[in-house]
Amino acid sequence: MNPPKPFGRTKSTQLARSMLSRRSLLRAAGATGAGLALGTALPSGRAFAAPAEPARPGKIPYDALLKTTKETALWGWFPTSRPSVLTVPSGTVVKIDAINQSGVSAAQGPVAYFEALGVPADQVLPELEDIHTIPRTPGSSGHVLTGPLYIEEAAPGDVLEIRILDVSPRVPYGVNSTGPNSGVLAGKLLTASSVRLLTLDSKHRYYQFAPGIRVPFKPFAGITGVAPPTEVGFVSANPPNRWGGNLDVRDLTAGSKLFLPVFQPGAQFYVGDTHGAQGHGEIDQTAVEHSMSFTAQFVVRKGASLEYPRAELPDHIVAMGIDADLDIALQISALQAIGLLREVTNGMLSNADAYALCSLAVDFIIAEAVDGNKVVTAYIPKSLLP
Repeated sequence: MNPPKPFGRTKSTQLARSMLSRRSLLRAAGATGAGLALGTALPSGRAFAAPAEPARPGKIPYDALLKTTKETALWGWFPTSRPSVLTVPSGTVVKIDAINQSGVSAAQGPVAYFEALGVPADQVLPELEDIHTIPRTPGSSGHVLTGPLYIEEAAPGDVLEIRILDVSPRVPYGVNSTGPNSGVLAGKLLTASSVRLLTLDSKHRYYQFAPGIRVPFKPFAGITGVAPPTEVGFVSANPPNRWGGNLDVRDLTAGSKLFLPVFQPGAQFYVGDTHGAQGHGEIDQTAVEHSMSFTAQFVVRKGASLEYPRAELPDHIVAMGIDADLDIALQISALQAIGLLREVTNGMLSNADAYALCSLAVDFIIAEAVDGNKVVTAYIPKSLLP
């Protein structure tokens, strides 16, 4: 997530909302007979397979390494024509040494920022000082992104499958920060800023939050996205959208898969805003903001199509709805889940059947509540599927 500050809507958010009003949502459900015309981005029925058990963190073999440097990083926006920093064929496993933005934009510089929190200078990633000097594009968010990674076969209309194999800490600490104008209680709770350093235990199991209180270590990348459609114009990395971005879906950990629609040649994948732990919703504006290495296999799915991101977890398939209005985000998520259920049952379920099944057995969760657009996730148990 972004450093605490109020957020406005972007041009891309306004365009996305104009494409899918409340009425058009309802018309889409009635017209398609499957909630939304989704195509098939995932296997059907029992072909769903639990992702393989991740290997020991930090020990995953990879084909290519992408480091975050002044040349491969940019402040938070999604260009559609930025030159590739790495180009690979479909199926390649890439390790990306990502960074979290905490402290990078601090006026005193990252080393001084972390030293003030009690971190020795030699435990601050050296590249942060270089990235601190990168010029900010007007309108960009405070995130630091690494990319774009081009996948050779990817073309508009395809689906990019991101098989997340490992997310491992690059340093032994992270930061949570909030303040009077931050999060869902902006202007209603705090009167001063709060910044806390959270240190990971030596076995990478938890952060010691307070005496007797441990926060489990559950690392993931808050931002995983592809280049958006050209017609939406300038796109900040702050609000999530159909191209992914700042989804903050906390269960996208090692062993999960993320599916994103492709809008540009090469897909143009970006990653950033890595976290060590986060609750659903991320309500105070930030998670444990912690620099991580992100290792994934990138697979192009030809003949598949998606309107919104999806994910596969060991026990669930996750549909997503995204909008600045929480009610609309929930409606989109519900329609995506209904369409998915009809897909994987080969039309055996009617709209009414899938709607009822969602009400009885699918959990709808606010994954992201604080970055302009809201993300509502529909957790569909695999045990429901025939």
